[in-house]
Amino acid sequence: MKLRLQITKEPGIRFISHLEYQRSIEKAIRRAGIPVAYSEGFNPHMKFSLASALSVGVTSSCEFAEIRLAEERPLADLVKALSAALPMGIHIVRADLADDKVPKLMAQAQGASYEVRVPCAADPAGQLEAFAAAPEVPYTKAHKKGKGKPKTIDVKFYIPQVSAHWQDGCLELHFDIRITPTGSMKASEFLQVLEEGFQVPLIFSQADIRRVDLYSRDGEGRKVPLIGEG
Repeated sequence: MKLRLQITKEPGIRFISHLEYQRSIEKAIRRAGIPVAYSEGFNPHMKFSLASALSVGVTSSCEFAEIRLAEERPLADLVKALSAALPMGIHIVRADLADDKVPKLMAQAQGASYEVRVPCAADPAGQLEAFAAAPEVPYTKAHKKGKGKPKTIDVKFYIPQVSAHWQDGCLELHFDIRITPTGSMKASEFLQVLEEGFQVPLIFSQADIRRVDLYSRDGEGRKVPLIGEG
């Protein structure tokens, strides 16, 4: 049996790394006495995973975790115990229990929705129209840790459209990013594309980026929640 959770990463902890975030949850699992399963071997580790890594500085209302359980317990008891043990900035939004044979949440995620608020000196309507009209927008991603060859992707494949509202020097953006088995792109990379490739006069260093949804899709392309209501 697996305990699956939708959790938050709130502004107070936005600058901790993905690894620190994961370790914080693992410590809470131990404090809560959750009957988590461990791998076998010389160095056993907790059977716990997060569905999608979140960049440092980005907040979220929809991080997803799954915990393999060594024994079954009522969902309400597990949620109550873990909620009391989680640190500041991490809260449970919803939860469910699933069979071990259900695919991992990481494998089910096909898209993410973002909201961005960023200072912008002028209304970028013209630049955003140019992005919308472009059939392709190439972007070269540097390889992680500076090793390996850079990879050029088409931004429009991952972000086909964006909605925007500019007022009083603040630009609000709403967009979805496609997630595929071979990769995706970051919201921060998209802001760089707008700033450098389309001359949108935004102040990237002051961007407030928030992930507001992480989802799968059905056979007709409609968004499907990763887990049920808890």
